[in-house]
Amino acid sequence: MSTSKQYVSSEKYRQMLVRDGDRRFQEWHKSFLNYQRAFQDDLNKRRPN
Repeated sequence: MSTSKQYVSSEKYRQMLVRDGDRRFQEWHKSFLNYQRAFQDDLNKRRPN
């Protein structure tokens, strides 16, 4: 195993951060949409017909 560190350019690092931010946003957004859908389903069940 090599003990030398692999350095990345600032541009490469910026791209890595952007991808990570996009991934985190997608995870959050998916959770939010699921929560919103469950909330709306619950509201619709409680509404009188």
